[in-house]
Amino acid sequence: MQSSKQQGGFTLIELIIVIVILGILAVTAAPKFLDIQGDARASVVSGMEGAMKSASDIIHAKSLLNGTNSSAAATITLANTQTIQTDYGYARHDWESAWDEMLDATVTVRTSGSCVTEFCVDESQDIGTDLTADGFTTLPNQSTIALIVYPNGTTNTGACYAYYIHDEAATAEGSEPVIGSITTGC
Repeated sequence: MQSSKQQGGFTLIELIIVIVILGILAVTAAPKFLDIQGDARASVVSGMEGAMKSASDIIHAKSLLNGTNSSAAATITLANTQTIQTDYGYARHDWESAWDEMLDATVTVRTSGSCVTEFCVDESQDIGTDLTADGFTTLPNQSTIALIVYPNGTTNTGACYAYYIHDEAATAEGSEPVIGSITTGC
């Protein structure tokens, strides 16, 4: 008795079909994975926006409790003895006198160039010229200057940042700040 062993394996046609299918999957799936860094930056910016909203709400609540919400130039003392400068109950858009103490992040003040720390901040962005190109369709009817916080690897002129806009003028009593983010350039 002779037993016949039949070898199993793929034919050339089957191998070609598998290679073609893998090629099609690679072409369609690769673009989704190539922008992971941009998606991560957009998530970081959205997280910063949330942190800014929370911090602003907490400062406003403290201002209401302290009765300093009707003052054009007030100071709120935090539990760690740091002070926050406010106007009409909301934090000023100045980094050094307010936001530096409100946010727990490594932030460098810059007005140009790429951010090389965790975050960078620019408190001199003109809403009408600098930010309209980034995606503002309706400009806030408040201050003309925005405080923007942008992540590592981006610039202050790219459309990848969280922003804080508040009119600190005496006529702004009771006006809430506008806090948001632009992530189209991340």
